[in-house]
Amino acid sequence: MPTSDKQVFVTAVEKQHGQNLRRYLASRLRNAAADLPDLVQEVFLRLLRVEQHETIRNPQAYLITIASHVLHQHALRQAANPEPTEMLDALFEMQSTVEDPALQIETQQRVAQLEQAMKQLSPKARSVLVLHRRDGFSLDEIASHLGMSRGMAKKYLAQALSHCRQRMPAQE
Repeated sequence: MPTSDKQVFVTAVEKQHGQNLRRYLASRLRNAAADLPDLVQEVFLRLLRVEQHETIRNPQAYLITIASHVLHQHALRQAANPEPTEMLDALFEMQSTVEDPALQIETQQRVAQLEQAMKQLSPKARSVLVLHRRDGFSLDEIASHLGMSRGMAKKYLAQALSHCRQRMPAQE
């Protein structure tokens, strides 16, 4: 199949459904301004890879299906490469404002313990914890982004919090 046919097809789909795609993605992103252009591009690149585009009966539905997969993978990538969680941020902030060397060492140890505890979590539990604590996602949003039920998201969050609490000794 000639590449130009694919390009004509994708261009037509973009003209007809591009705005709806952008609205769909933006409504499901926390940081739409930064992530939206990349995700839109990824959706259309995947559409370009379709070998037999003439078999697509409903281009808009197909585009939204691709977008859902792109969103899911984006959420997994975000969660798999977490920045420090709010707990870590708070500990780092405490560490920088503490002038007592003994307290600084204790805070450094707590940060190391928390990092180690998070490394021991399953990828799904870590993803749920990071999305909840760092990004402020609700359980429903987490479930939607990671493609799981609300109950499973709640279960993974409970596991992650319990795991971290068990590995973090109580502060005196």
